[in-house]
Amino acid sequence: MPIVGPIKETNVPIVYDSDSRGLGGPSDMNGPQIGITAYSEPSDNLHLQINVEFALPSTRYEVFLVAGPSHALASGFIGVGVLTTNGAGAGVGTFTVPHATLLTAPFGAGYRTDHIDMLRAAGDLTAGFLVTGAVNYFVCSQREKGGADHPGIAAFEAHKGVVGKADPAGAHPEAR
Repeated sequence: MPIVGPIKETNVPIVYDSDSRGLGGPSDMNGPQIGITAYSEPSDNLHLQINVEFALPSTRYEVFLVAGPSHALASGFIGVGVLTTNGAGAGVGTFTVPHATLLTAPFGAGYRTDHIDMLRAAGDLTAGFLVTGAVNYFVCSQREKGGADHPGIAAFEAHKGVVGKADPAGAHPEAR
C-alpha cells in the first residue's frame, strides 16, 4: 500500500563519481553507489544526513551544496561542512543549511534541484569525488511564522567553507 501524505525525508544515493586515478569513470554523476544522503526541510532549513560506506579510508571530505542538477549546469556552490571517514572508509555527517542561505544567490526561492559534491577541497580530486544528485526541495520566500532555526545552524555558521561560481570539481573557489 502506498504511503499517503507529506514525505518528511527523501533518500538519494551517493556515488563515487571520479578521481585522479580513473575510479568511477568520467565526472558524469554516475558511478558505484557508496552510500545514502537523506534530506528534509525542518523549519524551512535544508537538513542533510550523509552516510558514506565505501569512500577512501581516513579521509576528510569537504561537503558542498551545488546550485544546479548536474556538474555541467552548476551555477555556484557553498561549503556546508566536513565529513571524515574512518579506517574502513565509512563516515556519517549531519549538516543544516539555513533558510537565509538558501534564499541567496546562487540558490533562491522556489522549487530547487541541486546536488551535493564531496571532495578533499574545491578542485582537488585526489581523494575521489563523491556525488549526491537530484536533491529536490522547496525554498519559501519567507520563513514560516514561528519557524525556529535548527540547532545545526550554529555549526554551519562556524564552518569556514568556500563559495564558488560553478562546480567545486572544476571551479575557482573563493575564501569565505
